[in-house]
Amino acid sequence: MLFNSTICHACSRLVGASSLGTTALALGLASVPQAAHAQRAEENAVASAEDAFGTTVGHESIGLYDDGNVRGFSPSSAGNIRMEGMYFDIQGGLSSRVLGGEVIHVGPSTQGYLFPAPTGVADLSLRTVGAKPVISAIVSTDSFGTASLEVDAQIPIDGKRFGVATGFGIASDKFNNGGGSKRLTFGAVPHWRPSANVEITAFYHRDQQYDGTAGPIYIPTGAFLPPRPQRGQYTGPSFEKSDSWSQVFGLLGKARLGDWTLRAGLFRSEYHSDGDFANLVMVNSPTEIGATTTDRQVIAFPANRAGSYSGEVRLSRLFNEGPRRHLLSGTVRSRIVDSYFGGGDFADLGPAGLNRRIEVPRPQFAFTGLTHDATRQFTGGLSYSLAWKGLGELTLGAQRTHYVKTVDGVRGSSTATLPYASATIPLGEKLSLYGSFVRGLEDAGTAPNYAANANMVLPANRTRQYDFGLRFAPAKGTVLILGYFDIAKPYIALDRANLFGQLGAETHRGIEVSLASQITPDLRIVTGGVFLRARVSATPSIAEKVGSKPVNQPDVRTRFNVNYTLPFARAVTLDAYVNHDSAAVGTVDNSVIAPGSTRIGGGFRYKFKLGNQTFTARAEFYNVFNAFQWVAVGSGVYAYNTQRNVTGYLTADF
Repeated sequence: MLFNSTICHACSRLVGASSLGTTALALGLASVPQAAHAQRAEENAVASAEDAFGTTVGHESIGLYDDGNVRGFSPSSAGNIRMEGMYFDIQGGLSSRVLGGEVIHVGPSTQGYLFPAPTGVADLSLRTVGAKPVISAIVSTDSFGTASLEVDAQIPIDGKRFGVATGFGIASDKFNNGGGSKRLTFGAVPHWRPSANVEITAFYHRDQQYDGTAGPIYIPTGAFLPPRPQRGQYTGPSFEKSDSWSQVFGLLGKARLGDWTLRAGLFRSEYHSDGDFANLVMVNSPTEIGATTTDRQVIAFPANRAGSYSGEVRLSRLFNEGPRRHLLSGTVRSRIVDSYFGGGDFADLGPAGLNRRIEVPRPQFAFTGLTHDATRQFTGGLSYSLAWKGLGELTLGAQRTHYVKTVDGVRGSSTATLPYASATIPLGEKLSLYGSFVRGLEDAGTAPNYAANANMVLPANRTRQYDFGLRFAPAKGTVLILGYFDIAKPYIALDRANLFGQLGAETHRGIEVSLASQITPDLRIVTGGVFLRARVSATPSIAEKVGSKPVNQPDVRTRFNVNYTLPFARAVTLDAYVNHDSAAVGTVDNSVIAPGSTRIGGGFRYKFKLGNQTFTARAEFYNVFNAFQWVAVGSGVYAYNTQRNVTGYLTADF
């Protein structure tokens, strides 16, 4: 995952429980499990996850979804990232220097979540500071050749009033495609509590990367899949390296004033690159791997950059009326984004075998001017929530958003009212029914330079989603979720007149299942699946043949994770996973099918002492049977999955 964080699913505990949990989450008073990130040595995604939809804690991630894929769409691309529940636009990456984890809010966990969005929300949480100072050191490596050192500290300075979480990391990364980079990270998260009812948190994160290589992208010249390459072998020329840096900083505040709660967040995110490359492997045969099997091409891009300001101010008022709790909230949120990109040039590097590394001098690239993309969005919203003891919860709200995009002086704008509603009805002490409806407005981009309407700003996409399902908690520590969802977004493509725009609709309907269970004090499982029916409905005027299925949308996706602490050796915890993705179409016309795969792995944790210091050793074995899968990253454009590998780290909290 790009992000690392964990937010408590307090609002998913609606069945047979007090309504206070959801109301507290909506107010932002119970959104982060403070103890969960107190020590790096205790991080465990399976132990932290309350459902199978997506949880990241430190280095570990599990679940059906992540910030790049929820129900077949990307929350990150759609702008559905939150920082501690506050609206957040991100251009540069974040790491565990400042983040404790990430959780995907979808299904029951969106109940009572204020101002949600279609296709779910990826919510990030910052590292916290406990009552005692802690210094955590992690040394890690893997079978690709990666080596890294991370040192994080939690420093309480004035009791519970002030403290700082900070850290740095240094790494020599080796990728599964044989490439690599060198990386430095630094972060700091000061926490200040000037009073019992006021909390202020700031953060700063810097990521510096050097000599980053461009991974191969395989593009068959016909309707076939490439032959299976030798994974882990870098095949690009040595000049395809670039440096980049990103930084993100922000300020979060929360004040409880009796029945009023004021929350605010303001963020700045930047990304700068001295240049990028696209490493293209044009594949001429579905079976041969000889000297002329591929033509190597490269697209080089000049220095580019992107930056954004984003933030939100939210005011909530809680009313208690016997068994009823009323919550009225208003929000104002905005983002200002400026991106400078493009200007690339193409070079043909000649033929080569599929697995052969090609080494040629750097061509003389002739770059053109950068494209300037400026996005401005301002949104206001109101929400009302009712929690009625014994009867359930209801949330109604609407947002009014104004969206303006300007690309090289060409301006387009959209204004929309976006309603949403959610409800939870208890059907018994252990069973509840949930449902929601939400509309959204998302960036649709601009027409490409080969279209007749090149660089025209497209109207923002109007999206909608509804879902419903059951949440069943038959015993303490066990939660079963069974849900249905239906999402619709415009389908954008080129028509026969060479005009680029909306040419139909893409709908994703499916059933998702999640089970998280503490079967015994020593045994925990988190498992789930999504059974998706993704379809494209295009108009007759579309330029190319369009099949009924969108690219890279498997019908079945399942995840199974288990943790087991040995009762006769409690210092040892075993874990295992089974991840499965079914086949998916690889081209827009559905003429190529990319087979799925099942990946199996496992590992262990071992706690031991040296002197008075406790250490944790961790080893993980990924894709043990070395399953291979082509993943379509575009129509007829492929990358391969990660091969068998082993990772390990040693950590201690001092």
